[in-house]
Amino acid sequence: MPIENRPLLGVDEVEALTGVPAKIIRAQVRNGLLKARMAGSTTMRIRRADLDAWLDALPAWHA
Repeated sequence: MPIENRPLLGVDEVEALTGVPAKIIRAQVRNGLLKARMAGSTTMRIRRADLDAWLDALPAWHA
């Protein structure tokens, strides 16, 4: 299944899709701004719907 169609994404996959560095993605999860789910004790997964909501909430650039 193409990465764009997966319902759950790992941090590296989110980084590949968005271009946002993994350390920023993890910080956003830690700060509660991006929702993530735990699949096991150490495997974090981000639902595509939560990623899209987070992206929509990012401030727009105004030059």
